[in-house]
Amino acid sequence: MEKMNTNEVGRLIRIIGIIVIIFIIFYMITMITTNDKKAQYPSAESIPSVIQYDEIILSKLYDQKENEYFVLVKGEEDPYLSLFEDLLLQFSSKETGCAYYTVDLTSAFNQRFVGEVASFDPNALQFTDTTLLKIQDHTLIEYYATSDSILEYLKAINQ
Repeated sequence: MEKMNTNEVGRLIRIIGIIVIIFIIFYMITMITTNDKKAQYPSAESIPSVIQYDEIILSKLYDQKENEYFVLVKGEEDPYLSLFEDLLLQFSSKETGCAYYTVDLTSAFNQRFVGEVASFDPNALQFTDTTLLKIQDHTLIEYYATSDSILEYLKAINQ
């Protein structure tokens, strides 16, 4: 009987030893992988916060600091968007140029301005697709609602 108890105690010690060794191995693997991840990613404190001022929401359309500016209201999947933005950037960098902003119609903040029929009434703005707006003295003075008219106007002002 005493031999059985010793044998069982020995087996119990071996099982506990194996479990402890497995636990230590998994702990070391976890420490190695988490230390690698910490080294790969910079801490949140070392990344400077950047506020972008180029994209606005439509409810703040008339609230910009400039006296005169363009707003490119970006419709969904317009193939000319990058061309429009390049032309606006060229114009804004000229001495006689003015600032421009963009608006993303797919943003949740702008969904109330998406409609089936475009309306440029200041009290009930509605957009269906990409549109270029010219704002002067906090008033909408011009708009171009088709890709062709936007492209034609932007080419004209860049000459």
